[in-house]
Amino acid sequence: MEQNSNLNGKAIASFIVSCVALLSGCCVWYIAVVCGVVAIVLGILALREGNRRQKDLAIAGIVVGATGLAIGIVAAVLYIMLFSAAGNGSYTPKDSSDTVLMAVRGLKGFFR
Repeated sequence: MEQNSNLNGKAIASFIVSCVALLSGCCVWYIAVVCGVVAIVLGILALREGNRRQKDLAIAGIVVGATGLAIGIVAAVLYIMLFSAAGNGSYTPKDSSDTVLMAVRGLKGFFR
């Protein structure tokens, strides 16, 4: 007895990779960015195949992948701001609280 379930492997892979991107977004930002992009591409390819049974899974992969990508980008920006010493490298913080305060001041100036 052979079952033809018409599973869309790209939609499933998109959702799994997007979950990895979302979970690794805070800790390992570069993995989140790469996995987010891969999940979005796989989700779009799965939508183009036209398999109606797994369309929702492909859309979920795209949405969760985009969220993981956004979290990865925010984490990358914060990482760069925290460890770049305000971009010029001339200031060496005394402790980690100085670095955090400097990053917050940089964000405040960025949104003005």
